[in-house]
Amino acid sequence: MARAEGTATARRAEQALAGIAIPDADDVRGNVTLPTTVAAAPGAVVKWTSSHPDVVSDQADGAIAAGVVRRPPAGADPAEVTLTACVTVDATEACREFLLTVRPAVKLAPFSRYGMVNFARSNSQAGQQIYMATSVGNDPTRWVAVNNGQMVLQSTKGMHAVRDPSIVRSPEGDRFYLVATDLNVDGTAYGWKGWDWAQSGASRYIEVWESRDLRTWSEQRHVRVAPDEAGMAFAPEAIWDEAIGAYVVYWTSSMYPPGTYYTANRNDPNGRYPLTRNQTLYTTTRDFVTFTPAEVMSGRPGHGTLDAAIIKDDEDGSYHRFVTDRISTGVGVTTYVPGCAIDDIYQERSTSVLAPPEDWELVRGCITHDAMNTTYAEAPMAVKANPGDVRGKGYYLWADQKWADAPAGDHMEEQLSPYWGKDLSSGEWTPITWETPDYNLANGVIRHGHVFALTQAEHAALRGADLSSVSVRTPPATTVYAVGDSLDLTGLTVTAGYTDGVKDEVLAEGYGGYSVSGYDPAISGTQTVTVSYTVAGVTRTASFQVHVVNVSGSKPSATASSSNRPI
Repeated sequence: MARAEGTATARRAEQALAGIAIPDADDVRGNVTLPTTVAAAPGAVVKWTSSHPDVVSDQADGAIAAGVVRRPPAGADPAEVTLTACVTVDATEACREFLLTVRPAVKLAPFSRYGMVNFARSNSQAGQQIYMATSVGNDPTRWVAVNNGQMVLQSTKGMHAVRDPSIVRSPEGDRFYLVATDLNVDGTAYGWKGWDWAQSGASRYIEVWESRDLRTWSEQRHVRVAPDEAGMAFAPEAIWDEAIGAYVVYWTSSMYPPGTYYTANRNDPNGRYPLTRNQTLYTTTRDFVTFTPAEVMSGRPGHGTLDAAIIKDDEDGSYHRFVTDRISTGVGVTTYVPGCAIDDIYQERSTSVLAPPEDWELVRGCITHDAMNTTYAEAPMAVKANPGDVRGKGYYLWADQKWADAPAGDHMEEQLSPYWGKDLSSGEWTPITWETPDYNLANGVIRHGHVFALTQAEHAALRGADLSSVSVRTPPATTVYAVGDSLDLTGLTVTAGYTDGVKDEVLAEGYGGYSVSGYDPAISGTQTVTVSYTVAGVTRTASFQVHVVNVSGSKPSATASSSNRPI
């Protein structure tokens, strides 16, 4: 086989490889996508070779594609890996190298706070943007709006408005992806034509942002996920699926025959009328840049699904899917849950994210109507309670619902209301009250969104607070060590202050909390151990002293100090 050396065939082979890109190659923190085909060379297969397959794999492992990343341990140096892609075109081979910098792993500090993302108001372009809030302490029923209640992110693509946002944290812990619906209700300047159009001819795109610290966000990405036959792409969510080594991104679409289209003329034989039932579609991705073709996740004949939300049960490894039993759209659609006469939330369980519909077991149906006599519910979202949560061990569930005693009244449309359950397996949910964030334009009505767990540093970054001070309130109980002993941090108490006046009296250790450095068990004498804490890229330090002695050495007392200079 000839190698590429400037011939026309060689140039075609080289051009075939030119379209390959590995996002964030200089800052790899998770699995990467290694395409095996390229559009410029139909039928050709791209072969990959890794200089360090123990760090970035170049072979598939069952259902898990090549490109699996194993980051160096926390505290180690980044790893440099060269990936070589080769493709053969007309018996001529061309190769291209990609240099990857793989960041060391992080060990997350315990989650002790919450964040929330929503849109603020329907029928308003300013209200249909990204709004965020942070919890008061470790309580996801008490909230303070971020950015003084103003929007945090604004869509400048597609319909120039977004709804139904959700955030997923990477399994490695140090990257976040935000996805949202591309929809502008009443935004006629951007294509709005009414609710029939919204479910038969609307955007097939979702909007994507990403962040490493919840303070700084990437440029918006406008990503096509739904096929031509889809009427829309509503309420995208994402979950990491370890079985395939990728994220599963799923949303609601109504599906229509090929060649049909939206038209206001209901007599057009190719028009998309009557509306069809809602189904749940999905795609997979590793980077929220490259996505696989859409497939149906849940489309039981005769039943509609809207606003699915999936959460993993850490107790038994199963997955629970909360779904709106959608009967108000489509012809001949009946409730999946017998006896539930309204669009309401049901809960089902399976052992796999991508299990077929028949492998999902119904746990509980008609959740909100049975609990609160609701007349409509959609947009479920669920989150596991943090360690130390004010309600203890359990889960929270929210639903965007209408009910007789709604605080803002029925005229304000449906509004989120929370529930509490001690576990997922029982399907038992009890309504609770909450203090909502004061979003601009919301008038107290909180709409479709997502709640997610945070570390202390992430909470500060999200609420816009800068780090002003770090101090060691009490040094560790053990401050004298024999040569060779490991450092024992038992009893160490680190505090932090922020520019918004909030103070964390007890910081946790780990990524998103404090870290320590400077201790060497092989060197005898007095050592200064540095305590570092970083919020949104700004690090401040404090310190304490320990003493490493020979067995016969003396035992001096410990001291602590702090430095509040950013580094």
